[in-house]
Amino acid sequence: MHTRSVLVAGFALAGLAVGCKPEREPIEPEPTEPAKISGPADNEHVFAYGSQTIYAYADPSLDGEVDRLFEVFAAMRDEAFVIRDGGELPIGWTTLRFAVEGSRIGILEPDYDGDPEHDSRPDISVSLATLARQRAILTLAGVPGEPIDFDRHVLLVRGSLEQSEVFLVRVASPGGRMTGWRLSPTAGMQAEDEVDSLPVHAILRARPELVDAMLLPAGFMAFYTGERLVTLVDERDEVVWDWARDGELAPLGQPEPTITEHPAGDPNLLPALDQ
Repeated sequence: MHTRSVLVAGFALAGLAVGCKPEREPIEPEPTEPAKISGPADNEHVFAYGSQTIYAYADPSLDGEVDRLFEVFAAMRDEAFVIRDGGELPIGWTTLRFAVEGSRIGILEPDYDGDPEHDSRPDISVSLATLARQRAILTLAGVPGEPIDFDRHVLLVRGSLEQSEVFLVRVASPGGRMTGWRLSPTAGMQAEDEVDSLPVHAILRARPELVDAMLLPAGFMAFYTGERLVTLVDERDEVVWDWARDGELAPLGQPEPTITEHPAGDPNLLPALDQ
């Protein structure tokens, strides 16, 4: 497809060129046991972490995603990681934060409805639901994910967020605050177009469906019509999935039965604990 080179060149002409590291202490972890979901409220999920208890709040439809998160905490517990108040856990596209009060460890996500770069909230549903949809897209594409940060930036043609037919292309990130993602109208970039830069969380607020494709690796393109993802194209310009040809995405990030799912502890979505 020529669209890729045209868009990348257009941005160039415009002049715009997971890890968790809590401190170790010699604590004695309790024996590993399966993650348990319990609590007085349907959205409260509880996990025993040594002498402390982790509390996560998420919509009941996200129980599977909470189980995946608890597997991360089980690995951290086995490695005797100490969770500190204010510590952070980058995971996929988001960053979860810890609020520790005595034996209670609360899990927070950035306040995506407010000021996510400075404020947090106790319900982590947006983080987990987005991860689920991102996992479904990675499964369709058959590739491992490349993480981004919610406060890193996307380059976009001004006004493209308001257009129905748009596409995303990911180039190798130049580093700094950039994700490597570019957004343009499907019709392409015009000579008079101007370029903006917005953080991922601003894209989430305006067009949340676009963030669903943002763990795809460099070279991929994702085409949208309105809220619908319609086509995925890989770095060889081959269509790896098309809505008209292949049908709907499975709901809430659950892959189709004919596709092999990445294991629950997929390192492409979970933080590296040995860094």
